[in-house]
Amino acid sequence: MPGWAVPAFVSGMILTLSGTFTAAWSFHSTMMGRAMSVFETEVSAASAASSAGTVGGFFAMVNEMTRGNDDLRTGGIPATALVVSMADTGMTVNDLPMVAFELEVCRAGAAPYRVSHRETLPRLLVGAVLPGCVLAVRIDPARRERLTIDWSVPPGEGGPVIKEHLSAADLLARGLPGTATVLGTFSMNGMTAENGDPIVGFMLRVTPDGGHAPYEVRLGHRVPSAHLHRTLPGTELPVRIAAEDPEKVAVDWES
Repeated sequence: MPGWAVPAFVSGMILTLSGTFTAAWSFHSTMMGRAMSVFETEVSAASAASSAGTVGGFFAMVNEMTRGNDDLRTGGIPATALVVSMADTGMTVNDLPMVAFELEVCRAGAAPYRVSHRETLPRLLVGAVLPGCVLAVRIDPARRERLTIDWSVPPGEGGPVIKEHLSAADLLARGLPGTATVLGTFSMNGMTAENGDPIVGFMLRVTPDGGHAPYEVRLGHRVPSAHLHRTLPGTELPVRIAAEDPEKVAVDWES
């Protein structure tokens, strides 16, 4: 074998491998460029459609969770909301837990109403916001079910929903008779009635007379000092119920 054969063979193999690698890299770069081009086009289209309010599904959900209802913080109508129930969704946004709230909203000049609402909960308030707590909210004037919670107002200081104030005297005079069992109480942050009586948050199981099915309500109610011992769980209280709205209940402390 001539002496030049081995160097020639080695040089040929190096050139062959270099050419193969170059071709493979060129093919890989071309395909990746096409794939990224398609991806960027889809993302751009989704972003444009989202701005126009036409994207649904996952893009709309992410946009809604991250954007929230921040516009209501300045343009919303102030109101209060009683936390009826709350549940962890298992999701976080910006490292904050997303909570599913069931709220009873009360605004001036309107009857209370229920809303299902999802919003992130500040970590400093985890454990402080619980069912029975009252939150300050801002409501969309055009869509009352759309709202945002005003976390700048400490929970419980937004002014609770006090159903006795809706028409306690009328209820006692014309309401339907029934009984209510105290299931539990919650704080109303030291609120008092005009005569100085404390206002207590109640969880009641109401049973109308006449064999009607019992149901549960949450409300804030004035309690005369002489009757504070009747706020213990298990105590039965005589009540009057509004015929047009069974959620409106007044305790007849004098019966």
